[in-house]
Amino acid sequence: MLVRCVSDRYVLTLITAAALLIGCTSARDDPIVKEVVASDAAQKNVADNELAVEQPINTVNAAIEKNGTFSSDAINRPITPDEITDATAGKLPLEINQEVERWIDFFTVKDRERFQRFLERGEKYKPQIMAALREQGVPPEIYYQAMIESGFATSATSRAKAVGIWQFMRETGRRYGLRVDSYVDERRDPLRSTVAAALYMKDLYNVFHSWYLAVAAYNAGEGRIMNTIMRSKTRDFWEMARRKVLPNETMNYIPKFIAATMIGTNPQKYGFEGLSPESMPELVTVAVPAPVKLTDIAALSGMPVSVLKDFNPNLLRGMTPPDAGTYRIWVPAAEQSKVEGLHARLLAMRIRGLKNVAKNELEHPSVHLVERGETLPRIASNYGLSVKRIRQINGLQSSRLTPGMRLALVTQDKISQTSSASAIDHQYGHQYRVRNGDSLHSIARRFGVTIQDLKRMNGLRRNAVATGQMLKIRDLKG
Repeated sequence: MLVRCVSDRYVLTLITAAALLIGCTSARDDPIVKEVVASDAAQKNVADNELAVEQPINTVNAAIEKNGTFSSDAINRPITPDEITDATAGKLPLEINQEVERWIDFFTVKDRERFQRFLERGEKYKPQIMAALREQGVPPEIYYQAMIESGFATSATSRAKAVGIWQFMRETGRRYGLRVDSYVDERRDPLRSTVAAALYMKDLYNVFHSWYLAVAAYNAGEGRIMNTIMRSKTRDFWEMARRKVLPNETMNYIPKFIAATMIGTNPQKYGFEGLSPESMPELVTVAVPAPVKLTDIAALSGMPVSVLKDFNPNLLRGMTPPDAGTYRIWVPAAEQSKVEGLHARLLAMRIRGLKNVAKNELEHPSVHLVERGETLPRIASNYGLSVKRIRQINGLQSSRLTPGMRLALVTQDKISQTSSASAIDHQYGHQYRVRNGDSLHSIARRFGVTIQDLKRMNGLRRNAVATGQMLKIRDLKG
C-alpha cells in the first residue's frame, strides 16, 4: 500500500524521524524523497514498493543532450568540486566473507562459462556505462550490478516485466525519465537506462546512507529495507543477513554483486584468460527527424541497418517515434557529422499518416517486436497471454521465433474495432491503419483506389508503408 505524504514538511519529519531511529548522524535539509513506501512486497521496483521522487520527465535525455556522449575519457579525469554530491562516496566497499567467497567459487567453477559470457558481453558497453555512472556521482562498481540483473542483455525481460540491462519496471523507468511505449522502450537503451539507474541509486543512497543498503533496496524495494531497518534497529546489511530478516534473494544479492565486482575488476586473478569481449565504438547522439526509418538513415549514411539497430535497441519498430519533431539516436562518433548533414534529406523522408501514441496504446500494445533471445513462453507471460493464444492470433505452426518478427497480441478484428472509432474523415471519407503484411498495392486493391491516389492523398513519395501507419482512404461513392 502506497503511503502518500500530504506535504514536504511531513516528508521531512518522516525521513528525519527514521534517520534518528536508525542512527543517522544528520538529516538532509532539502530531501529528494517525496514519498516513502510502506509495503512488505519483496519484488524489486514494483509500483507498490517504490520510493516516489520528483524527477523532471526529461532527466535522462537532458543528461544525454548535455554530454552528447559519455566518453571513456571521463573515467580517468579528476572529479571537479561541482560534481561532488552527497551521493558521491568514492569506491564502494568490497567486504570479503564466507558468503562472498561462496559466490566467487560459484561464478569461477560451477557457472564459469555463463559468467565469462557476461564478462565479454559487458565489455561492449563498459567504458561508456562506467563513465555515465561516474558523471552522476555513483561508484563505478555499480556497473557489475547490471551484470547480476541481466548479464548485460538489452532484451532481458523478467517474469515481472522488468526490462533491459538494469531491469526497470515500466513505471519506475518512466519516473526516472525513460520513455516507454509501443514505439520506444528506453529501458532497452543501455546508456539512457544507465543514467536512470544512476539517478535511482543516488536517491536510494541519500535515504539509506549506505551503498550496500541502496543496492539491497534496488533489489527488494525501498519499503522493505526501510521496514527492516525500523524493526531490526540496524543499518548493517551483514547483521540483517545474519538475523535472516531479509528475503533470501536479497541476502544473496549483495554477496553475488561483490563477487562479480571482484572477479570483473581482476579476471586474470580468477583464471579468466583469453577473453573475447564484444566491442563497440564510442557512441554519440544525433537528433534526427521523426518519424523516419532506420533503414532510410542507413541507406543515406552508408551504415549497415543492423549496426544502427544494434546501437538503438530502444526503437521497437525500427523508426523514430511519430510524436516528436526529432529524436536522438546513437551513432558512432566517427559518423556524427555525416548523419547531422543528412537532416534536410531525412526531413523529406518522414513517414506521413502516423498518429501520436495514444494513452491506451502505451498500456496495451497490439504488436510485439521479437528481440534476439526471446521465446514464445516468455513473451506470452509478459503480456498475460497463453502460448496457444499467440500462436492462434498469428497463425504460427510452431513456437519457433526469429528476431525482428512482429507478433500480433490481439486479433485483427479487435485492432479494426479499436481504430474504427475515429475512422471517419470528413475530407477523405475513411482512414485505414496499416497491418502487418500490408503493402500499398494490397491496400489500394482492397479499397478500390489506385496506388497513385493513395500516394497523393497521403503525401507519400514512395510505395513503402509501415505497420501502424494511418492512411487516408478516399470514399469514391461520396
